[in-house]
Parts: sequence; C-alpha cells; structure tokens
Amino acid sequence: MNEERLLKVIEDMREVISNLKECTKVLEYTENDNKTIFIEFGLKQIFVDFFITVESLTSMLLKEFKRYRIGIDMKESLNILLENKVLSEEEFIFLNEARLLRNRISHRYKEPSKEELLTFINMNTNYFDNIINIALGFLIRK
Repeated sequence: MNEERLLKVIEDMREVISNLKECTKVLEYTENDNKTIFIEFGLKQIFVDFFITVESLTSMLLKEFKRYRIGIDMKESLNILLENKVLSEEEFIFLNEARLLRNRISHRYKEPSKEELLTFINMNTNYFDNIINIALGFLIRK
C-alpha cells in the first residue's frame, strides 16, 4: 500500500472531520439569519469532502485486497470491505447511509435539510472517528 498516500488520506480525513464537528457546533449555537445559510452550505460541502476521503481510502483498500476494478461503485466497494472484515456491520451501515446523504447533496435531488444532516452527524460522531482508526490500522500493519 502506498504509505504516503495513506498518510495524506488520514490527514485530510482528520481535517475534514474536525471541520465537520466545528461547523456543526456553529450551526447549533447560532441564531438563524441571512449568514447561517452560508454555514449550512459549508457543512454540506464538508460532508461531501468527508466522503471523498472515504472513497480514496476505499480505493486503496480494494487495491490492497486485489478487488479493485474500474467502474466499481461505492455500494459494492463497501460490501467488499464488510466481507473482508475491514468494516463492522455498524460501520458499514454508517458509511452506506453517509453515501446516500452524499449523493443527495451532490446531485441536489431531495437534498437533506440542515436538521437531517446535523442529526446524522451528531448521532454518528464515533463512527467518523472509527473510520480514521481503520485507516490508521492499515498504516500500523506496514
């Protein structure tokens, strides 16, 4: 596995998760006004950025397991990581739900409300950190 690339993914993931948590706090404790919409847009983009780091990590892991192929979708990729016991059932469910939210944000089809996204983030804070720990586990194996 490309250790330098993995380190970069971990660094990016940590930064994005930190930004997610900070943005969530700001939105929860700020009165709605004409500026909070920009923070809300920021939260949605940061959430998409988180999933981009997950996609990068997933690609690296699939290559490590010799299961990567061009055109594989994220749903199938997550199933492979579950089958290979990289993800627990709970982490798989978390990432699959995050994938669906990311799609709704990115494609602007039934885009999640601020409340829906905040609820998801707050209910799954530990899973965001778990994904970093999974990546760190592959760094330690080297």
